[in-house]
Amino acid sequence: MIQITTKIQKMEIESGKRILVTSDIHGYLSYFKNILEKASFSENDVLFIVGDMIEKGPDNLGTLRYVMELCRQGNVVPLIGNVDAYRLQLIDGLSEENATDFYNYILRLRKWIGSSFYEELAAECGYAINSPEDILLAKQDVIAHFQNEFQFLANLPTVVETQNYIFVHGGLREKEVLANERKGLFELTKFDAFMAKTPHVFDKYVTVGHWPVALYNTSIQQLNPIINRDKKIISIDGGCGLKKEAQLNLLIIPDIRCSVDEISYLSYDSIPTIRALDDQKGSESPLFISWINREIKILEKGEEFSYVEHLQSGRKLHIPNTYIQKDAECSDYTDYILPVKKGDKLSLLSKYSKGCIVKKNGVIGWYCGKYESNE
Repeated sequence: MIQITTKIQKMEIESGKRILVTSDIHGYLSYFKNILEKASFSENDVLFIVGDMIEKGPDNLGTLRYVMELCRQGNVVPLIGNVDAYRLQLIDGLSEENATDFYNYILRLRKWIGSSFYEELAAECGYAINSPEDILLAKQDVIAHFQNEFQFLANLPTVVETQNYIFVHGGLREKEVLANERKGLFELTKFDAFMAKTPHVFDKYVTVGHWPVALYNTSIQQLNPIINRDKKIISIDGGCGLKKEAQLNLLIIPDIRCSVDEISYLSYDSIPTIRALDDQKGSESPLFISWINREIKILEKGEEFSYVEHLQSGRKLHIPNTYIQKDAECSDYTDYILPVKKGDKLSLLSKYSKGCIVKKNGVIGWYCGKYESNE
């Protein structure tokens, strides 16, 4: 039986070291390695990984083992996320009652990304997962073979408190850090919309992942870290492993004693880029439709675009049919026309007759001018 409990850890960081913070790697090992290289990560830094290292990506086991390897240096501090904990609990509790549901979940991940954590574990033990029965057949060998990996995850702290910063995957339920010891693990690792919903103003900056930063905005779809100075919260999840436009963010705190104004960040994705050949003025009053407000009504169906009403806002707009699901929902979409200067580097997400949906400096929107490939 794998036991996972809430663990709060205190840590002193000496002045003179950079503090790097990332979260929600979700099995994207190449993103993780590239962002560390981009930041010139070294033994003189302290790296916090604020949970959800596995699942939803192409190399979950590789990511976990790479984190374990980094931890041997003594300057890497991973925390447990809700997905990490859920996966441990589910594997431990696999039975005839839940094997079919878990198998269907594996099939969805296989179709989406081509891999899942459990499939990778089973494959190393010599099992192919082609039925619910295969899941149960592999269970005991998987648990026995991966004791080190499972115990590593189970022993991770839930909250780490330093002199000026607190790290937790989802959020704190109580203002005083130690009072959160009474809270269940998932209360702290799965605190949806923490920055918006918490009533507390914290004494130290609380840095979290879990809730993609894009979901805090209904006008512009932006994926960069958010610093909320009023509540002292920093939210950094760039949506890695969730959407094709997503990115892995890395917060850079120059020194444990520095002002929050000195904090910066880097991001990484593998989206192909183009270079703008025209200037473009940004639009006013844009709308961002996300999965939490995705309901639409189709007013007129078109060949490439459909004219719809967004039910929450009442706005009427044209949306590419590729973003419409079940004729009643819209996947993450924005009608924002990005401000662009000739020569700007843009990440190309999709192309349509009227222009392209692109990402510029972490913000998603339309570019309707000419461009050339950067490849």
